[in-house]
Amino acid sequence: MQTLKNKYASLGSNILVKTLGSGYNSKVKLGYDPATNQYSAVKIIKHSHPSLNLKTLKKEIEILAALKHTNIVNLVDFIESADYVKKNGQSYKAVAIIMELVPGGELFEYVADSGRFSEEVARTYFRILIETLEYCHLQGICHRDLKPENLLFDGSFNLKIADFGFATLLSGKDGTGQLHTILGTESYMAPEIHLRKPYSGPSVDLFACGIILFILLSGTPPFGKADPKSDPHYKLLCAGRQDVFWKAHERNKPKVEGRDTFYSTEFRDLMNAMLALDPAQRPTIEQIKGHAWYNGPVVEEQALKTEFMQRKKMVDAELQRQREAKKKQKAAKAQTHNAAGAFGGIKPFRSLETEMEGAINKELEAKVNFEAKRELQDYQPEAGFKAYTEVFTVLSADAVFKLLCSLAQTACTDFNVASDMYKIKGKVVRDDGSCSLNIVLTKVDETTTCVEFHKKSGNVMVFYKIIDDIKKKIPHLQVEEDTTTKTEEPVAAKTEETTETTATTGEKVETQ
Repeated sequence: MQTLKNKYASLGSNILVKTLGSGYNSKVKLGYDPATNQYSAVKIIKHSHPSLNLKTLKKEIEILAALKHTNIVNLVDFIESADYVKKNGQSYKAVAIIMELVPGGELFEYVADSGRFSEEVARTYFRILIETLEYCHLQGICHRDLKPENLLFDGSFNLKIADFGFATLLSGKDGTGQLHTILGTESYMAPEIHLRKPYSGPSVDLFACGIILFILLSGTPPFGKADPKSDPHYKLLCAGRQDVFWKAHERNKPKVEGRDTFYSTEFRDLMNAMLALDPAQRPTIEQIKGHAWYNGPVVEEQALKTEFMQRKKMVDAELQRQREAKKKQKAAKAQTHNAAGAFGGIKPFRSLETEMEGAINKELEAKVNFEAKRELQDYQPEAGFKAYTEVFTVLSADAVFKLLCSLAQTACTDFNVASDMYKIKGKVVRDDGSCSLNIVLTKVDETTTCVEFHKKSGNVMVFYKIIDDIKKKIPHLQVEEDTTTKTEEPVAAKTEETTETTATTGEKVETQ
């Protein structure tokens, strides 16, 4: 009989059942320990990877080891040098970080895929976040990368803070309590970080908490980024024009029973304070916990679990849709390298090119020089966890570019076109949020063009809504479902299906 270690990869006592996610320098595997019958999340980094910095990694481990809390994703073990053994028996040395398994998924996914939360639900989770953050600060540690993607749910929908990779001591390197490193996720950074000023760890953590709370209740962020020089929505708060800021966000929001607005007076007051430009004007944790909105009604544990079991069905359905889309893209890429003529229906696609000429109106011709000679770059699969998607088409690059310009004219608030390549830069401003995106054409082979959509900044939910509408109007390759067999889990024990990592709302930025 085939043993588990023969059937799966392994690391130490852990059987590595399947991949949960992967990044630039690591993979995260679902680990199963037969001796304890326990599952865990095992992060694996090759010793040979050029980005491995053991000094920095050990600092993160020291911080994780100092934090033991029911609402933090806790460290199980750290192995500086472990043998990662593949199914075929080959092995290599790796660093392993073994963490508590949190199978419920990201808070971000629940807002993006199942909609904004009620005031009571938002308050319930905000309280947990603030009280857990208070524990971290009392241990002398600040997080510095709080965002919905780093807030996870366990199997009972308890909230847990994850990813302490940017965490540090509140005291700072010089012991003054002032921090200087510019890092975090742009959309959640406090204005003093954008302005390259020294900052307080607790203050920037609480600023991010304010943005998270706004998203939970609104389903959209309060602004693109808290840059008082460039962001139009944040400028309103900095200029004391809160009335205009809230009027803009009230658009298309339903009135709540008992008042004429969606946002309560207490909520607006708390947000105005937490998102203030001057850190000295923002409330402390103690002041937040004493605020009228914070002390409003919350949801009982069982009612919360019942609601989120229903929400998880929507989240799982969307994740499954994304997985199937990736399989189709992978299959399409494989098919593009087949012999010429392998695609059915190329001729009907080509016949559409003539029809597209009619989509070019005079206004568009005045804006875009379609006669310019443009370079078609080679297709390179996207790596990492950026907000990104692609479709494949056998339309000529010139034809599909004309169609995309026509679609961008309708879908985008503003757009411009590169003069030397097939690239469109668009900006979308809507009542439910805004984003900036790029649409780029690349060459797969002599018969196939890839249309790539990249989110550059702003609301990821708006990004996907816009590009989904555009993609529906692009004649693209229809490919068969991927028939790759699914990996079985060990029969010795079962656990809830863990969700895969999805696109984030922003990239980490780090400058020493």
